[in-house]
Amino acid sequence: MPTYFGWIDALRGIAAICIAVFHYTRFYMPSADVPVIPVAVESVPYTTFLWPIYLYGEEAVRLFWVISGFVFAHVYWSRGTDFRQFAVARFARLYPLHFVTLIIVAALQIISLKGTGHWQIVGNNDLKHFVLQVFMLDTSLNLSDGNSFNAPIWSVSAEIFVYILFFATLPLTKRNPLIMSLLLSAASYAALTVRPEAFIIGQWVFVCAVFFFAGSACFAAFRAFGGQSSKVGLLLVGLIAFGWFGFVNQQHNAFLISACCSVVLAMAMLENHVSRTGSVVRFLGDISYSLYLVHIPLQIFVLIIVDVAFGGDRSFAGTYWALPAFLAASIGVAYLTNRYFEKPAARWLRLRFAKP
Repeated sequence: MPTYFGWIDALRGIAAICIAVFHYTRFYMPSADVPVIPVAVESVPYTTFLWPIYLYGEEAVRLFWVISGFVFAHVYWSRGTDFRQFAVARFARLYPLHFVTLIIVAALQIISLKGTGHWQIVGNNDLKHFVLQVFMLDTSLNLSDGNSFNAPIWSVSAEIFVYILFFATLPLTKRNPLIMSLLLSAASYAALTVRPEAFIIGQWVFVCAVFFFAGSACFAAFRAFGGQSSKVGLLLVGLIAFGWFGFVNQQHNAFLISACCSVVLAMAMLENHVSRTGSVVRFLGDISYSLYLVHIPLQIFVLIIVDVAFGGDRSFAGTYWALPAFLAASIGVAYLTNRYFEKPAARWLRLRFAKP
């Protein structure tokens, strides 16, 4: 078994890039009060190649969740850990960058409101939602009125409760990895379908759990097959057939689960054949979380400048240089953020809260 799945880590980076491309159309929004982005996909740059991402790029979030389930199973099923170690590792990994980008976006939205009279891209930037964001509860609990501040953090917020469930069920999943992972995924789906509308735990927590434990089931199967390409390949064929059945019968969730699991397992198989991951692969894995959280603040910053200096003209978004420039800037800032803040902050917190 590989000790590190570099290709799956890189897949997380590719998914983050897809999210950034999907959010590119937010440049067309004149303010956060516009409920529908007034732009046709045909009008966005490079639509010939990128239209699937412009339309469906948000589904990469589900791929994030499957990857998380796979990676968590790989890491925690093979070693002992207590709740303190587990919680410190998660907090150090996720919270520092979330908190800093939250403060930056809050400051930018205040500047925008005072300078232009409106918020940019995302609304609900009030005290209630700020408090929910501080505690990463905007989608974990059914208290939010919608996306707010640095909106992409909603998917991480949904994961928090799933992390707790994963740790609580570790004794069970370690004892019977595949069966218990499948049962937890199925139970999460069942809970989602019967969940009352006003239930305090948000619906995205259950959706996340479905995909997360599907990811841990993928690792369980991969490990049970010893990573052998022939056996994993047969499982891939079955997943693809199941996904095609879901697609033909308009079963959206069945198609998405099978598609995400198929991609993750394919990357795991690639690890067996090309185990020496290059610098580009590691780079994509390193910047994935930073890229996910920094691209919206960059967009808000650009839109404030456009509103103040150019009268709110959004025509720049339709040019062929804007998308590459946006991606290059986002990736560059993500690299600097990861190297000079995200990693040092996580390292300091792990040392600070390590057991004496």
